Amino acid sequence: MPLFQYKAVDDKGKAVSGSSNAQSLESLADVLKGQGLFLTEGSVVEEQVPAKPEPSASASFVEAVSQMAGPAKVSPKDLAIFTTQLSVMVRTALPILESLEILARQNKNPAFKAVLQELSRRVREGQPLSTAFSRHPEVFDQIYISLLAAGEASGKLDVMLERLSAHLEFRVQLNQKVRAALLYPTIVVMTAVAVVAFLVVFILPTFMEVFSQFDIALPLPTRILILVSESVRKGWVLWLLGILVGWWYIRRWLTDPTHTKMVHTLQLKIPVAGELVRNIVMTRVLRTLGALTASGVPILKALKLAQASADNVVFHELLGRVFDNVREGKGLTPALAGSHYVPDAVIGMIATGEKTGTLPEVLNKIAGFYEAETDSSIKNLFSAMEPIFVILLGLVVGAIAVSVLLPMFDLAQGIE
Repeated sequence: MPLFQYKAVDDKGKAVSGSSNAQSLESLADVLKGQGLFLTEGSVVEEQVPAKPEPSASASFVEAVSQMAGPAKVSPKDLAIFTTQLSVMVRTALPILESLEILARQNKNPAFKAVLQELSRRVREGQPLSTAFSRHPEVFDQIYISLLAAGEASGKLDVMLERLSAHLEFRVQLNQKVRAALLYPTIVVMTAVAVVAFLVVFILPTFMEVFSQFDIALPLPTRILILVSESVRKGWVLWLLGILVGWWYIRRWLTDPTHTKMVHTLQLKIPVAGELVRNIVMTRVLRTLGALTASGVPILKALKLAQASADNVVFHELLGRVFDNVREGKGLTPALAGSHYVPDAVIGMIATGEKTGTLPEVLNKIAGFYEAETDSSIKNLFSAMEPIFVILLGLVVGAIAVSVLLPMFDLAQGIE
């Protein structure tokens, strides 16, 4: 591939010069266009570079770090911050290569730092930005690559990076809402388990010593509690092993597509919680579909990517039917109309968006509505769960207390 020396200008008219590998002047112009630059002059410096050049010391070091670090572990929040910073840099007319190098130096995550250094090297060699990013699917998913490629093709990389940043921030906020919905029940369940374990392992044996000194018949609840206590204290290893085996079996059971669909269907039908699950899935799918269609991604590809983002088998199958209808020229609404989980009002708005050519705007507005509904559903779920968990915890502790106190009543009567 020839090495070109070029002169270009950015979108503010500032002159920029440099060198880059490209197949031809036209390819060089496309590469620079993806970096926000417009080619004004280019000449061949080297007619041909070696087919398989020896990697430089820095490139070898980057590849060694990548191999030692294993698959890059980048959190959604880190990716969102990186995309926002890159968007600001490109918006201020900083060359894309320089932006990547700056962000690589500043990054504190060793695995992500190695990825960004490799991206900088590939862009320096003349690869399009989307091609370089696609080399790391463990960090940048297909939605990210598709929006990036759309930005390069349209010459509006800065706009597309802003949309990507907004999309990633939405995903981070949605994940935080989901974690918030799961945090309260997790804390209550762990507290209940800890309290019961403490009573059974440490408190109950003291009463057992007292009961053994008197010749009284213990009630059935007390005998059951004593058996459980002795079993836990003497066979805690077996209990732990049983819990681990049970957890492994449940995870394996859920890998069966039939079982997964059954669980996901049940999730959508649970009172209060089912509404929250539906709102989360609808928000995720509509935001993804809206961002992709607004960026000029073909509708069939956008549907495939939205289908992959659903994370629910029921909606995954629904979007599969929508994909088939669109491929046959029937539009989005016929398949949606047969679903019990998509309201008629939503279907009507999507149909209007198709007819008027404003589908991306309609999808984003509906997604905003469901995002607000998600917040409301979380509050309703907390309101419903709080008394239920308090009552359950009270019943468990109360049952243990009654089992301990019953023999004491019998003992008091015997003394009298």
